[in-house]
Amino acid sequence: MEIRQIRYFLAVQETGSFTRAAEKMFVTQPALSTAVKALEEELGAALLIRKPRRITLTPAGLRFRDRAFAILAECNAAKRDLMDSRDQRQLRLGVLGTLDTPPVNDLLHDFRRTYPDILLHLQTGSREELAQRMGQDKVDLLITSLSGDEASHTALPLYQERFVLVVHNQHPLATRSSVHLADLHEQPFVLRKHCEVLNEGKRVFLSEQAQPHFTCRTDSDGWALSMVQNNLAATIMGETVEAPNIVKVPIIDFGLMRTVGCLWRAHSDPEGVKQFTDFAGQKSWALAG
Repeated sequence: MEIRQIRYFLAVQETGSFTRAAEKMFVTQPALSTAVKALEEELGAALLIRKPRRITLTPAGLRFRDRAFAILAECNAAKRDLMDSRDQRQLRLGVLGTLDTPPVNDLLHDFRRTYPDILLHLQTGSREELAQRMGQDKVDLLITSLSGDEASHTALPLYQERFVLVVHNQHPLATRSSVHLADLHEQPFVLRKHCEVLNEGKRVFLSEQAQPHFTCRTDSDGWALSMVQNNLAATIMGETVEAPNIVKVPIIDFGLMRTVGCLWRAHSDPEGVKQFTDFAGQKSWALAG
């Protein structure tokens, strides 16, 4: 019996579908189905009732589900014990790559000063990459953009922010108090391929019949800001972004926002996670207005 098989089984019982469970665990459906079938064969009992519309648990599956949660809890406890036995406690923290911003950086710096005995292992990535690492138990906690669909996780919203136009301070639109999407039509523009609201943003632009002139496509906020800072193009980013020589301009008809918060597994609560989330929850966060 493997921990991986247990995680897959719990994902199926939670989602009621092999397809959705595979998506949740970032594996192929055949791989997940094979692993769950092998688990059933090893236990000598069918755990799932495979119906076309929804997968449900057999009586044996219901009994095993409680055991499965207990097994994962014990595994997490064993990891915590090993970490606590070292000279320094550790917290594996994943941070969304688009959140290299003053609010998040200040949070990390303040936490480090308050808890110098906790060693932070920082990782960055896209929302999908971080979710995959959490599913693989490679991170304890995420600071990410919350989607509102975190049923199998515990979420702590911290603040909301708007998406704004980011331009060089000598850009023709830099002196405007606000702009419309139509003002961006045929403007040189950087497309941030990793943006959390990329697809929604495209639909908003299409609905307003605004088509910027994309001169650069990148998955790096550093490159995007470099283009803006050299007055080569504009872009759209979260309003908490800060960099020299840039100006942030509200977009009247671009109403997309993001909620930034902490995310961790619902059935895993290492001490470091509790200390971090308690600390983050006590901070004063300014919401977008």
